[in-house]
Amino acid sequence: MHRVCKARARVAAIKAPRAPYSTFTDNSFMFDTSFKLLLRRLGLILGLYMLLRVVFFCFHYSTFAEADAMETLLAFLHGLRFDVAAIIITNSLFIVLSLLPAGNTLHPRYQRLLKWVFVLSNAPFIALALVDVEFFSFIGRRSSNELFTITNDITNQLGQLLSNYWYLGLAFLLLVLCLVKLYPKAPAAPAVTASVWKRSLCLLLVAAFAVFGIRGGWQLKPLRPSHAFVLEPPSLGHLTLNTPFTFIKSVGKAQLEEKHYYSTEEELLAALPFNPDQYKQQDVEQKRENIVIIILEGFAAEYVGALNNGKGYTPFLDSLATQGVLFENAFANGRKSIEALPSILASIPSLMQEPFITSPYQANELYGLGHALQQEGYRTAMFHGAANGTMGFNDFARAAGIQEYYGLDEYPSTLRASDFDGQWGIFDEPYLRYVSKELTTFQEPFMATLFTLSSHQPYTIPYKYKGRFPKGKLNIHESIGYADFALREFFAAASREPWYKNTLFILTADHTQESISPAYQNELGHYRVPLLLFHPSKDLGDVNETQVIQHTDIMPTVTDYLNISVDKVLPFGRSVFDDNSSGRALLYNGNAWFMVQQDEVTELTQDNQVRFYTLADMAPAPSAEQQLKAYVQYFINGMIGNKLYFYNE
Repeated sequence: MHRVCKARARVAAIKAPRAPYSTFTDNSFMFDTSFKLLLRRLGLILGLYMLLRVVFFCFHYSTFAEADAMETLLAFLHGLRFDVAAIIITNSLFIVLSLLPAGNTLHPRYQRLLKWVFVLSNAPFIALALVDVEFFSFIGRRSSNELFTITNDITNQLGQLLSNYWYLGLAFLLLVLCLVKLYPKAPAAPAVTASVWKRSLCLLLVAAFAVFGIRGGWQLKPLRPSHAFVLEPPSLGHLTLNTPFTFIKSVGKAQLEEKHYYSTEEELLAALPFNPDQYKQQDVEQKRENIVIIILEGFAAEYVGALNNGKGYTPFLDSLATQGVLFENAFANGRKSIEALPSILASIPSLMQEPFITSPYQANELYGLGHALQQEGYRTAMFHGAANGTMGFNDFARAAGIQEYYGLDEYPSTLRASDFDGQWGIFDEPYLRYVSKELTTFQEPFMATLFTLSSHQPYTIPYKYKGRFPKGKLNIHESIGYADFALREFFAAASREPWYKNTLFILTADHTQESISPAYQNELGHYRVPLLLFHPSKDLGDVNETQVIQHTDIMPTVTDYLNISVDKVLPFGRSVFDDNSSGRALLYNGNAWFMVQQDEVTELTQDNQVRFYTLADMAPAPSAEQQLKAYVQYFINGMIGNKLYFYNE
């Protein structure tokens, strides 16, 4: 009897409606519940993106310091537009699976699958955003698909990157853990599912709103990074953007789009302030002097005492400036090491999103300083104490006419272990000593390019020199002092060699680094580097030290100084010995092109807006806009068509 009662009770329980499921038997209720869950889950990601923006703002406060509180708040609010677009794109699969018209999407097993899709869809982009917390300091803009181009370098340096940026890895793990723990849970699954047509219709409506969100509104052109730069100061555009958005928008965007500011080539060339025959040497005796170009890693102008009323970390470079020509208004053409080499060795500025070395145009015709000097019997070489292949330097050097490349592999194996910095390559002091000895074996005349590395992050210096150099207020300052000391030792050693007195030295930096001085915390300050000409045994003449110069001026300066005629010329550089011009510099910050001149700066945005920044009592020169547009069109269309050069017959 007892067994019969228990059996009847089980049957009654089975037949009775289940209270938790009673409100979900209608299909529309299922969709409503799934939709509300989706909004809550995407809202979690939206909040996370805003948190990452706050962190980004705190890390780079100096970049946005000139903006007032209201402008900064507007940048945060405007950023929601880009966050929504990025979140919809990265979570598109999750959205579709969450609102699938068929089946029971609230079933516990299905919900566990959705949770995995959600976490795996968002974790990589959280990592990208965290990378930019530090990487922005190096490149001055949100990252794009250029990260793919340095994959080998990241892999090779993974150990030191993890040790120096461990807190980013920890932050990533904590954020992913929060994502898992705070992920909104679904209620109990309904037992009945009905027809799918209503859910299909609702999914289509959601898809329409998703397209609207990805486009960023009803405007003619879909949302793109340049739309972030609508506030003043323009630097707030970097705060408005998020790295997942800029990364996604750059994927598959390798090709440049032609510019048509000028309808004919004749009009374009007429607008360029350039004469292809200007430096064509005729019946002039050539100088048979050596050329040594020293590229100092991370030496921003801010760190050089001679450029800042004696306040700096470069006592030797300051002393060298008293014997040579140190230019007060020198600019790098880019923000990264990989952008410096084309500018310095081939007079190609960095006027596109991707560095020339890794761009689709890297196979374009190239005529570098090495080619010009080889034709005159020079031996050409490049020295860089990092691993061979770093940033593609060795391949580019060869493409630019450099015959020999000396990297970590060529450094004496017996010294490699003791002189290795544990991160990138050989410490500057022993490496520069090695370079000095190697150059003594070269037959003159020669041209050598030397790229230092100890003042590269993580700014390691030999243990025996700990405490010898001022630590300053930034991590890089102590390594700048060490690199300057290594430079002193190099010149001391070189001065005892027979080739020294017959050599023109050109010293500059590849790019700037962190800044604490308000004078350099602006758009132009991010590009200001030292550029010094020094000759041990001659006066270089009455050179205008206040003229505006840039990295692309180095190649024409060398050929002009040596009285060498070149077969091919580019319009982006000029000789610093040219007395007929006060100079200019061409820059690109990822959103706009700039032309810096003595008394004004001209800006050309990607949507063809032109702005002028001049001295208070001056009107902008009408020719400035024409010239900048001509430079941009010549560069971009020349890259696309592989027709950059003027040819000297």
